[in-house]
Amino acid sequence: MISFLLMINRQCKTRFSRYYTQDLDDPVRFESRLSQECISRPSNHCLFFSFEGYHVVYRPYGNLLLIVGSDSPQNEFAWLEWLQLLMETMNQYFDNVTEMDIVFQLEKVHMIVDELLPKGILGETNSGRVLKLLGNQ
Repeated sequence: MISFLLMINRQCKTRFSRYYTQDLDDPVRFESRLSQECISRPSNHCLFFSFEGYHVVYRPYGNLLLIVGSDSPQNEFAWLEWLQLLMETMNQYFDNVTEMDIVFQLEKVHMIVDELLPKGILGETNSGRVLKLLGNQ
């Protein structure tokens, strides 16, 4: 089970956040520190690391960073694949998703995430089925 999912732009502004556990005292400050850590990492470093007791997996997509955090060790490569699935699904739904799609159609992003990751547990892994459920195919 994951603890949080974040979508952050390169200016460290959170565009989407979903917390599956309630153990953070100040989520805004946490998001700021985590996004700065992800952005400042050199490109030759791996895409997962430990941060304040969480196992963090992130993946850059253009101007966005998708970040998943868990309080217990998980299969990092599986979460990287899941982030790829999330981005592919959003690309198909929004016809090449941009940061503005996430900002102005936030409820659609919530619906996609709820189908792919219900209650922080890996759910549907077929983007076609998710898009069919959302009425886009």
